[in-house]
Amino acid sequence: MGLRGSFPMGLRSCTSMQHLDLSGNYLSGSIPSNLAKDLPYIVSLYLSNNNLSGPIPPSFANFNFINVLRLDNNHLTGEIPSEFSKLPRLHEFSIANNRLSGPVPILPYCKSFPKNYANNIGLCGGPLDRCKKEDDEDHFFSGLAVGLLVSTTLTTLLMLFRLHRSSMINMRSYLSTIKKIRGMKHHFIPRRSQILFIEENITEESKIIAMEKYVCRLSLMELEIATNDFDHKKVIGYGNMGLMYKAKFLNGLTLAVKRLHKFESFEKEFLLEIEILGRLRHTNLVPLLGFCYEMEKKFLIYKYMSNGNLHQWLHTRPQVEGKKMGWTMRLRIAVGIARGLAWLHHNNVLRVAHLKMNSNCILLDDKFEPKISNFGDSNILMNTSGTPSSACNFVVPHSSPAPYKEDVYSFGLLLLELVSGRERRSEGYNSSCDNVCDWEIFNMIDGCLMGQGFNEEIYETLRIAESCIETHKGGGTSMLQVYQAIRVVGKSRNENSTNLFLDVEDREGNT
Repeated sequence: MGLRGSFPMGLRSCTSMQHLDLSGNYLSGSIPSNLAKDLPYIVSLYLSNNNLSGPIPPSFANFNFINVLRLDNNHLTGEIPSEFSKLPRLHEFSIANNRLSGPVPILPYCKSFPKNYANNIGLCGGPLDRCKKEDDEDHFFSGLAVGLLVSTTLTTLLMLFRLHRSSMINMRSYLSTIKKIRGMKHHFIPRRSQILFIEENITEESKIIAMEKYVCRLSLMELEIATNDFDHKKVIGYGNMGLMYKAKFLNGLTLAVKRLHKFESFEKEFLLEIEILGRLRHTNLVPLLGFCYEMEKKFLIYKYMSNGNLHQWLHTRPQVEGKKMGWTMRLRIAVGIARGLAWLHHNNVLRVAHLKMNSNCILLDDKFEPKISNFGDSNILMNTSGTPSSACNFVVPHSSPAPYKEDVYSFGLLLLELVSGRERRSEGYNSSCDNVCDWEIFNMIDGCLMGQGFNEEIYETLRIAESCIETHKGGGTSMLQVYQAIRVVGKSRNENSTNLFLDVEDREGNT
């Protein structure tokens, strides 16, 4: 990237960021001490090959989800903070070629190699040579160690003698039992099947371990504590894949935990969700932070979306909160969804068709930025990164445009839902219509939107919806074309329009 100067402080506003790679630049000065507070969801942090100096911030121990931390090839000084021993998920850590000194802290889950700490001025302990203080104490303990070794050896020999006698008796009993079993008719699983089953388990586990590079792995105990043992009062949503819980963790973070149901495609949907959301990062995709797989139970952990989903805001919240989304807000959300879908279809990492796009899948953060979720039924159409896909069994040939068209069509229906304020299954909403012009347009448009100065924008949005729906008739509209069309709707006016929410009474007065 060629970045120069001090650490880019503009990143502080990227509070949902999970992967940050600033390696290979010309950054200088110290690392911000509050970085862990500003970017609390970081999973991997690469600051290698810069000119950073000063100490490693002890506050890095507050990176609750970090798996990878690379600080090698800089000019960092001081000691490695002892607080790093509290990092529960750190698997990869490198600080080679710096000016660090002091003891290497114990990192219980991290693979430590001498090369990860090489070429510092005074590091010791861990995978390196012992610290001098330890050497001074060696003489004191050496005599005691020899005495203990002799005593332990004698005790072990006595125990082995007794075990030998006992094992001879047990062996006779074992051989007798084997003879009885051979004479019985049994229905054991054939050995080859057992081997295949084990191999499948190993393969699945290896896939999940590979996913830890992209998202962190949490323990079942952590989730139970955060959800009060999955108390039904903590449920904030439900869907085909499972229940969603609001979880308050001991570190103060509030996250959303999805507890997956067991069903036929249980394994596939779990791996697909991790594969897609773990590798793809976009402002309009829901951030997947972690997962849990214990005791045949599977969980997915997301950033908590304080404003629920789009379906609620269009159909249920107005009655509860007394206000509806205005046109400016609806259009902004439509543009965000189109941007996210277009990126899914055309990015250079994994090209994905969602296939289940609806208003329930659109989550809204605290600023009402739309986040596409629920990728359990998606298709990975092309793995363009060259990286093996752990969900490779579900990859669809890129030559087939049908999955893309399904998303374009569904987005057209979603636009109609935004314009009309009606659910798809409601009276007068017929998604089988081939042409929007066949509908009674004026009866379809949400009454609170008319007469607010946005009529032309609404009509243009309906025309875009029509072009999307026509993909089922063989139309060739791509999601990128749709995004390019809808992003210019409303560009001519002030984007800071206050028409974000309208009172329900206003709607009733204009219906």
